[in-house]
Amino acid sequence: MANDKKRRPDRDDAPTFSGFALRLFLYLFLVSLLFSVGNVHEYLLPVQKVLASSAGGAANVLGAAAVVEDTIIRTDHAALDINHECTGIFVLLVYTMFVLAYPAPWRSRLEGAAIGWLTLNLVNVARLILLTLIASRRPDWFAYFHEYFFQGLFIALLAILASIWTEQVRRATLPGVPA
Repeated sequence: MANDKKRRPDRDDAPTFSGFALRLFLYLFLVSLLFSVGNVHEYLLPVQKVLASSAGGAANVLGAAAVVEDTIIRTDHAALDINHECTGIFVLLVYTMFVLAYPAPWRSRLEGAAIGWLTLNLVNVARLILLTLIASRRPDWFAYFHEYFFQGLFIALLAILASIWTEQVRRATLPGVPA
């Protein structure tokens, strides 16, 4: 009868941080290897075109006067080439590998990955719109925002999303912890 009940893991069975870290680094290595060997960047051209069109169109609504040609957003002062790195693919992969490596129920992992992808993609589109506006109005600010501000923002956003998600998983899986 005791075997029929759901067994709580002993301390020896509990997931460890070192196990999580090892899985995370292994997943990151495998996905980066697949990305490199599989030439994944070559398949991102349709995404790049959609991002250029969306960001350029939205920036124009806000007064940028940009022209979009394929993956290039041209303003009076600059041209933005929306390459595979601009898709946010690397941030998305790091976040997804974190979520998949974390010891959580698979449903929580899939939900966390989906919410993270949606959030990170929305922020990335907003970033491209703002960069287009900056390039059209304050081109001397472009390098700072592109190279420093938004890089830092994405690092912070990754940390915040990961923290919120792990806290939600912890609250949902530990008995007696209010959600």
